[in-house]
Amino acid sequence: MNIEDWFKKGTGFKIKELRYLKPPEIPYFLYINKKIYRGADLLNNIIENNITIERYSETNNDNDLQDIKKVDDLLKKNNYEYNSQTDWLDSEGMYGTFWILNPILEKIRKEEVT
Repeated sequence: MNIEDWFKKGTGFKIKELRYLKPPEIPYFLYINKKIYRGADLLNNIIENNITIERYSETNNDNDLQDIKKVDDLLKKNNYEYNSQTDWLDSEGMYGTFWILNPILEKIRKEEVT
């Protein structure tokens, strides 16, 4: 699953994994994907993607709410189950909006028949 392409095509926003070496202009998006490889009968043919999307901004105005809606619409369009919330981050001096998606399963190869 190429999260950066999927997110850009679905929302028009750029997203980066984990962090930026030099943070871009605010607002910006980051994601974390904790992958679990699993399967059955000694065959790991499934990736469980545990994705968190993060948005950081200095404001929480109508423009911010429109950005948040674009992400919500993308997740709903793909029928992904998720939780979201916006918090003020005292230590960062900005708002953070977080989307925690339920695991997304991805089959990575066909089973071999012996």
